[in-house]
Amino acid sequence: MPKLTLSMIVKNEAKHLSECLNSVRDVADEIVIVDTGSNDKTVEIAKSFGAKIYNYKWINDFSAARNFALYQSTGDFILYLDADERLDGKSIPEIKKILASDRKAAYYCTVKSYDTGGGRDTSMRYTRIFPNYKGLAFKGKVHEQIVQSLVENGIKLIQSEVLIHHYGYDVSSDDKKAKAKRNLSLLLEENKKNNSSYITFQLGQTYDILEDGENAVKNFKIAGESCKLEKQHRGICFTSLALHLHKNHQIAEAENYINRSLNIDDKQPFAYLLASKIALRKSEYNKAEEACKRAYMINKELSVKGHKSPLAIILNPEEIIYFGLLMALQNRNNANIQYYQKILFSYYREQCPQTEARRIVLIQKLLSKSSLLPEEIEVLADMCSPVNLDFIVFTSEGNPSKHQILLIAETLLKKNPDSIELRKLKAKALDELGEVEKAVLEMEKIIRDEDRDPALYFYLISYYIKLGRMDDIEPIVQIIDKYFSDIPDVVTRITPLKNAIQTLSKVRQ
Repeated sequence: MPKLTLSMIVKNEAKHLSECLNSVRDVADEIVIVDTGSNDKTVEIAKSFGAKIYNYKWINDFSAARNFALYQSTGDFILYLDADERLDGKSIPEIKKILASDRKAAYYCTVKSYDTGGGRDTSMRYTRIFPNYKGLAFKGKVHEQIVQSLVENGIKLIQSEVLIHHYGYDVSSDDKKAKAKRNLSLLLEENKKNNSSYITFQLGQTYDILEDGENAVKNFKIAGESCKLEKQHRGICFTSLALHLHKNHQIAEAENYINRSLNIDDKQPFAYLLASKIALRKSEYNKAEEACKRAYMINKELSVKGHKSPLAIILNPEEIIYFGLLMALQNRNNANIQYYQKILFSYYREQCPQTEARRIVLIQKLLSKSSLLPEEIEVLADMCSPVNLDFIVFTSEGNPSKHQILLIAETLLKKNPDSIELRKLKAKALDELGEVEKAVLEMEKIIRDEDRDPALYFYLISYYIKLGRMDDIEPIVQIIDKYFSDIPDVVTRITPLKNAIQTLSKVRQ
């Protein structure tokens, strides 16, 4: 039977390497590891698995290191992995079938990247298994690719069911930014030499991680308009643009881009979820609910059956379910409330059997606007996550005890200190408890951290009115008029305030 070489490049991967090598020990005949300067136990771990280890001076070029590893490989086929990846155990029999067929072809594998914090797992298709032909070479200083070389050498590309788990994105926000910052310099250097739409796409993704919206939008626009870029990547560009516009309340433009995304690729759950949120902003409730259900069904299909496209973003089902449930509550759609509640409870029974009873009781209490026991507030804090936070805030506002609403906000803020929604809930609770001065201080702090939401300014104005601080209102109205005058609902609300301020000024004169 043809032999398989596992080909890797590593640096300071002691944390991940053992699990990676363990995952392939029953299928790899040879392990070739190129080390680019580790000073931890990476090399020691590699030796314990019988790996052939080669030192390589890092020259800021991932492809150069990959190609050096290829040169050292003697197997008939190559499987390449990163240290933070694992071969799924169920994929080993298929790889053995691929080797036994001795077919001189390259094979697409699914690489599933996990992101617990973000709540979104991304599945992409890469040619990770290919014949060891002379002349094959990776290209690109970063996000290195082998497909172009395979095609140039006449090697057929075939789909497979091989699954690889990737945990490199399942890290803190700071770690993601550090990695993105490193990649950015390499991408910019590569872009000067080889201005390709794929590199531009990766620049957009990288700037997004670094929270540089201006440059992210710039690169997504360029890449999205390129017909040379695969349609799935173009769809992601347009979805990303729609997301930026939606965050900035530019709803008409956001709708245009999300429609372009769905016209290119209608198998992306996140695109439908964003389309639902955009439609909701336009008060198009039926359209919003239809798009949300579509997002859920496609996401479920991709999760169960897998996919053959080069790229698919698979969401945590809770993100869609909780948004659908929240929207149904806001729209008072009892049928959809029951629909999403049933799905959510079923999901908890399957995924969280040890805690599902407590979760279900707690959600039922939130939905019925009941007070919570002290221990239930602690459970709620443990349950709280980015995917259900908006739902928790909305339903907590229905709690009959204003003191308990404040307690919920303060308890959840201990674990989610940066949450704008929880801080808003706290400010509103303080206001309703008559502690308006404290509500003002809290809302002013929120606006310093998040100045893109016009609703925050209207809350602050209402607090100023209660305190009789009329002179403080005019500067806030001017800010709203300057930055949010293109939003129809804002114009409707601010016009009477502007008229009242003008009238008051005339009276004072």
